[in-house]
Amino acid sequence: MKQSVNQQGAGMMEVLVALLLLSIGVLGFIALQYRAVDAGGEALVRTQAMGLAKELGERIRANQFALASYASGLNAASAATVTKCLGTQKCSSTDMAAYDVSDIQSKAEQLGLQIKMPKCDTAAGKDRYCIYVAWGKTKPIESTSDGQACTKGGIYLPTAKCVIMETYQ
Repeated sequence: MKQSVNQQGAGMMEVLVALLLLSIGVLGFIALQYRAVDAGGEALVRTQAMGLAKELGERIRANQFALASYASGLNAASAATVTKCLGTQKCSSTDMAAYDVSDIQSKAEQLGLQIKMPKCDTAAGKDRYCIYVAWGKTKPIESTSDGQACTKGGIYLPTAKCVIMETYQ
């Protein structure tokens, strides 16, 4: 049997084409896995942020007469002096709010989150506060000019990484 010169290396080319197609498939799978891991991490942070906002909301609900103290404590530039409101220590509602704010801010810091509580729009004569919890480069604020704000005009910015929860008095 005589082998044709034109057919030499044809099997090798088929193998190379198959390897190329396989490598493209593997790269696609790696990209999908990376995206899934990234989405899982984002979901974890979002869940932690929602849990923190819910915890703060429940603390405010239990100490509703100090709503303004929670807002001023969370929006302050520096931490206030805190009385430990545990055990037999007697605390006013303002002391309890300061303790809660300190505890929530500590938890937020440990999780890499930022938390603020600005006043929202007033509706039907009730004061309404929004609990903003943000992470990454997003700031927990409402702003019409800052591109890193959580919201603009009450609408989430497309690149914002934050959750918002409303609380009423």
